[in-house]
Amino acid sequence: MTAIRDFVMAEPLFETHTHQNRFDHHPWDRKNYEEFIQYGTADMATASGRSFDDLVKRGKVFNVWRFVRTTGYGQAAELGCRDLFGLAYTKENAPAITERIQAFIRERTPEKIFRDLYDRANVRWSVCDQCWESPVNTLQSLSGKEHLDLFRFAIRHDELLTPHSKADIAKASQALGKDIRTLSGFVKALDEHTAKVQDGGRLAAIKIGLAYLRNLDFEPASKAAAERAFSALMQGRKPALKPLHDYLFFATMDRAVALKLPVQIHTGYLAGNWSDIRRGNPAGLIPVFRKYQSIRFDIFHASWPWSEFLGAVGKEFPNVWIDLCWMWSMNPVQAGRVLDEWLSAVPNNKVLGFGADTGTPFGMLGYALQARQGIAGVLERKIARGEYDEETARFVARRVMWENGRELYGEW
Repeated sequence: MTAIRDFVMAEPLFETHTHQNRFDHHPWDRKNYEEFIQYGTADMATASGRSFDDLVKRGKVFNVWRFVRTTGYGQAAELGCRDLFGLAYTKENAPAITERIQAFIRERTPEKIFRDLYDRANVRWSVCDQCWESPVNTLQSLSGKEHLDLFRFAIRHDELLTPHSKADIAKASQALGKDIRTLSGFVKALDEHTAKVQDGGRLAAIKIGLAYLRNLDFEPASKAAAERAFSALMQGRKPALKPLHDYLFFATMDRAVALKLPVQIHTGYLAGNWSDIRRGNPAGLIPVFRKYQSIRFDIFHASWPWSEFLGAVGKEFPNVWIDLCWMWSMNPVQAGRVLDEWLSAVPNNKVLGFGADTGTPFGMLGYALQARQGIAGVLERKIARGEYDEETARFVARRVMWENGRELYGEW
């Protein structure tokens, strides 16, 4: 172990992005060895052509795991399991892993499970995106009763911003608790809901995950064009929807300005299988960055495979922070190269180093360790090449690991 690696392994982490569910939404009595696999289920589908559920039913999980254990997702499972239980992630150890998980759970309340695992990972601040929650449940989450006090939240309205039918408008009315009949009423309902969430005191950001639904090619749309599309939907017709969807996106940016909230944007790779990953290309966001210079943008997932381009974006735009959340697990080798390059081009106070992006605290452990190992490796190489001395490396480590996140999102 080098001195800088020791330092990185001991420093706290700011988690810019996760999907941790509420305490009472975990099926704690059914947790088993699968808990560590997380995103590895997608690699297993890629390797086998079968869904993870199908592999479980057929008893073929570890037949396929041998192909996946060498990917970033597989390595995360191994790291987390070894760190928590000292067990290799193998078929032979699967019953023991399940037994140890259940013993860990039995000895703790749900809150204590989260507390102990987050303490073990030394993650002290986390911004949580509960994308599966309805807007009503978002308010419940912000009550502070269902998450640790280290969590703040990102509000996400992706489905509401992309209506495709009158039924979708009706769903939005129900979700927001408003009778939406006009475009102005729709925007007002979204404004009021976001402001109400912010009043709860635990809102950190607005999240845009629209790359899962459409390209990031947002173009200015007149209110008149958007209203025509909205009216057509309400009449049961099928108009061209891009003007409406673009208008609702820009209304969201205006909301961020009014409420002085950072905006997180999913770019790059898309989770799962069979998605059109071209949608994650961040190039279409350039006009947005130029138009909304007062918004602090956190651009996720290193935009992989457009990571070099994102480095240039981070260098060009003072209102953009570039984020390695999830990247250490998707492609740990590339993540190290990307951080090395970014730190040679982009001011180090604009780089964010970690977000596990998982839905379980058990899965978070391995992803946090990957980030620590990756960040340490980059700083070791910079010291070895004579680019950094030890003091500079420690300064950069603190900035990337937690100080930048605290400055961007505020202190709590």
